[in-house]
Amino acid sequence: MLLKSTAITTALIGAIATSPALAGDVEIVLDEVRGEAGTLYVSLQTEEQFLKEEGIVGEIIDDPQAGTVTVRFTDVPEGAYSFTAWHDIDRDGQFTMGSRGPLDGWAMVGGAQLRGEPVFAEQSFTVGQGTARVRETMIYPAQER
Repeated sequence: MLLKSTAITTALIGAIATSPALAGDVEIVLDEVRGEAGTLYVSLQTEEQFLKEEGIVGEIIDDPQAGTVTVRFTDVPEGAYSFTAWHDIDRDGQFTMGSRGPLDGWAMVGGAQLRGEPVFAEQSFTVGQGTARVRETMIYPAQER
């Protein structure tokens, strides 16, 4: 499961953590975002936070525009991170699962190749000095609502 609770809004709003080693920026580029009503959540997680309701930083975008959406996080400490994007189309505050998988839009590093539970080592990237850029395509499965 990618994001799994109604508490995600609170977790993302309070996600900015103070850290002693500020190294670089992270730019997340999401392609093929549907311009549907709803809320797009984008969060950056450490290995300890991976697939949980918390993140080191996050952004919430109401009613995202169709096409490409870019989110930039600044002063991110050096290290390995993963990101999760979730488009809560029906605004129910839950990552909706159907009988054949997710019904909400989502993205993460290597998400299109996933055939099972995500693993941090395979869904992560490294932040150092400068800007780390990650580009992924949003995945919107066929709806069975």
